[in-house]
Amino acid sequence: MSKKEYIVRSTLADQVLNQLKRKIINQELKPGSRLIISRIAEELGTSLTPVREAMTRLIEEGLVEMVPHKGAYVAKPTRKEFEDLFAVRQALESLAVRLAAPKLSVTDFEKLDEIVEFGEKNLSTGDLESWLRSDEKLHDFIIRKSSNEVLIQIFSSIWDRIHTFRLLTARFPDRKTKSSVNEVNRIKRASLEHRNIVSALKERDVFSAEKLVMEHIENTLLFGIEEG
Repeated sequence: MSKKEYIVRSTLADQVLNQLKRKIINQELKPGSRLIISRIAEELGTSLTPVREAMTRLIEEGLVEMVPHKGAYVAKPTRKEFEDLFAVRQALESLAVRLAAPKLSVTDFEKLDEIVEFGEKNLSTGDLESWLRSDEKLHDFIIRKSSNEVLIQIFSSIWDRIHTFRLLTARFPDRKTKSSVNEVNRIKRASLEHRNIVSALKERDVFSAEKLVMEHIENTLLFGIEEG
């Protein structure tokens, strides 16, 4: 195979991967859905090879699972998998806070305040999906301010699985149900936790900031397990 052919094939596999990943994260392909390679190839107008390559990578990332004698399915994570994932997340974000705290400038704190205030505004208008995006921005900002490239890469490699968990456990209020009320209350608490984390960082209280981040992540996990 020539180098040019390899690049073209890899690029096509990347495109298939990104499309499938987006559909999984957005729950267009729901947990437990069967993934038939020939059907996906037909829908995307491609050959089987890039779809197989994309499927292999999705399996490696934990978004797809291969069931013996049955085929590929969108992963439906177990409680233990959630717990394992969030234990790693706690360790990574705790380290990120420790590394980022001394580096944060006045401009950085203004940006953090802006993110928190944007989230609070979305919460007050009931736009919980936008609040989730502001939550992601806050965590990503701190991770990147750690300036530790290995930490950033590792966190990036598990982010899709974290995001999938959040979507699986989010209860958006499209109707008046108990779970919707619980979700709103949970997000109000999480929003206050964001504010407290930023306040601790401003005070250069690294110990408190680390503790608050770990509690924040633990609360997200516990709510998801209880409600999921």
